[in-house]
Amino acid sequence: MVMLAGLLPVRMHEGHSTRPENIVHEPPTISDELEDELHRLGASSGILAHLKDLDMDIMDHVPGTAGQLDGSIRVSALRCLSRMLQAFGSGGSYWFKVAIMLDRIVASSTFRLEQLPLTCVVLTRIVLKLASSMPPPFASDRCPAMYMIKDFGTWLESAQNCVTDQVSDIALCMHEKTVLKALQWQIECPCVEHWSCLFFTRFGILAGRDFQAWIDQMQAKVLMLARAVVMCFPTAQLSQGRLALGLFSLSFVDAGMVPVASLKPSTKSASEWKALLAATQPRGELPECQLPPFMAMRIMDMISLAVNEEPDALRASAGAVAEALGETFRKIHSFQVERP
Repeated sequence: MVMLAGLLPVRMHEGHSTRPENIVHEPPTISDELEDELHRLGASSGILAHLKDLDMDIMDHVPGTAGQLDGSIRVSALRCLSRMLQAFGSGGSYWFKVAIMLDRIVASSTFRLEQLPLTCVVLTRIVLKLASSMPPPFASDRCPAMYMIKDFGTWLESAQNCVTDQVSDIALCMHEKTVLKALQWQIECPCVEHWSCLFFTRFGILAGRDFQAWIDQMQAKVLMLARAVVMCFPTAQLSQGRLALGLFSLSFVDAGMVPVASLKPSTKSASEWKALLAATQPRGELPECQLPPFMAMRIMDMISLAVNEEPDALRASAGAVAEALGETFRKIHSFQVERP
């Protein structure tokens, strides 16, 4: 993660000339006018509360231990799903959505490993139907995704010594009903890209236009990191809502907007927190806050208001995500070392 101090708004730098002792700290609030603007942008406080309820409901239907795929199988399935979506010009939020669905499916009592390639095709069909009422004919040999699913099926048969179900139009129709029942027909779920857009949109309205260039770059980086973490951590271990919240909060530390200590979880000592964050940095160097304390405090207030969470909840999510990031980077490094 790279610090973006060079993108700090000019008025922030000019603020250094203001005497801190003359500033009265007043936590920001969302006025009716701001709430109307947030509603127009699809980022109202009501929508935020609704998505949090959906995220909790999804987590209630994903057991913490039962039904999880072996790590290598899950990663291979997610890569296959990514390639299939890309073949149809889709990606981003669609991939994050199918990742949630995959974790929910494998946790269901009806899931069988030999159906995994068929399940991947069905999940791809489902998310493509969300964008178009006419999904592509997957079972056709002319379908660009068929060779990908065949390769995945061949790998799975070899790795797990099983015979996978054949992908055909009839099999897809029948299995789609099974998948939808396992998902309890709930296919519209808030994914990390949706959460990230919501958080940054709300913060941008609170902070003003001077932050827009910085917000765009940080949001892109959050999604890049989120993709790596989702590859390594199933939904049962870390929901995409909490992942987005933690990455959103930590992005302000990386940008030099708030100090490292401001997001320290209560469960960590100062030294433990610094070591945990250092493990997520390319060079192991902690970013330094570029703003005076009273401005950093103002940013923290706006972060809390943007996500409608208390600072302690921000710190808890930041801690969980920092640990997940560190473990993700270790897995990626281990994989690179093991490659011939």
